Amino acid sequence: MKKILFALLFALTVYLTARFFSHASGASLGGVLALIFTIPLPLWLGLAALTCLFYMLDWIRLRSMLAVLGHPLRFAQGLKLTCVSYFVTSLTPSAELHTPAMMFMLTRQGVPMPQALAASVSKSIYMTLWICLVSCVTLTFGHAIPLPAALQVGLPLLTAPLLGIALLLALMAFFPGPVMRWTGRRASTMKDGSLWQKILLGIGQSAHAISAIGKSTDVQHLVCHLASVVFLLTYVTIGWLLATHFGFSLNWLQALTIFSTSLMVAYLAPVPGAIGVAEVATSYMLDPALTPQGMAVSVTLRVLCWYLVAVPGAAVLAREFHRAGAWKLPKVFS
Repeated sequence: MKKILFALLFALTVYLTARFFSHASGASLGGVLALIFTIPLPLWLGLAALTCLFYMLDWIRLRSMLAVLGHPLRFAQGLKLTCVSYFVTSLTPSAELHTPAMMFMLTRQGVPMPQALAASVSKSIYMTLWICLVSCVTLTFGHAIPLPAALQVGLPLLTAPLLGIALLLALMAFFPGPVMRWTGRRASTMKDGSLWQKILLGIGQSAHAISAIGKSTDVQHLVCHLASVVFLLTYVTIGWLLATHFGFSLNWLQALTIFSTSLMVAYLAPVPGAIGVAEVATSYMLDPALTPQGMAVSVTLRVLCWYLVAVPGAAVLAREFHRAGAWKLPKVFS
């Protein structure tokens, strides 16, 4: 019953958000849906193949990070983790639940907590850095699409927090010793066995695992970066195909700029799952008038590359919680 309620609540949230933004933009939801239903079967088949590739690359990225640390990840396990990832990312403005959820799922599969944390964080940071790099470079130097002056000025500020996190990750990768000593000192002042003490000790242990990833010359490290680039290009290709169908004539630079920025907004917007914000931002870049055709592109793109696996992710996570039992959950941090 809880699984059904989770799915219904998420679907209702997406529906109400779509109704709100369609009303605000003047593009009725019914009109947008009617346009989506005009997509021919051959195009749907091509989009389906690209969507499968899109999610498979998510598995490859996490699999490669775990492989560097010596932990295998089967395809079925990776698919479950991908579904859970998109679900929990849609629950809070800054995806705070993503890392704990991945740690919970991975430790359930036998991966030690420090390695689970290191692999999950590294995979996410690598992907986000690639997205922001491509988007910011094309927006700043490509001049493929016009941006409001306020956004041009504020663009560096949008990525400043991410760059700070990336710098912290680099420090942990190349100087894990100070991190481990600091967390050890802080943990020694806390009550033995307390949850926060376990979390601090876990972070210290994870610094060693992050260092192993950051300094690794294993080919799997390169695989993660290549998969990140192909992941972004797959998203851009899906967006370009949809835009072409709905009458937008885009050259390669325009498509790369618009849809890499669309993905950057989806990752960084301070709204749970960027629901609504990513759709409107994508539609605006296609046509500032926020036409039904632009909304049809953005809504279809987001359904294929976000919402499609979020609802199954709720069911997968609920099932794992049920299997674990509430009394076992603190062992995630042991």
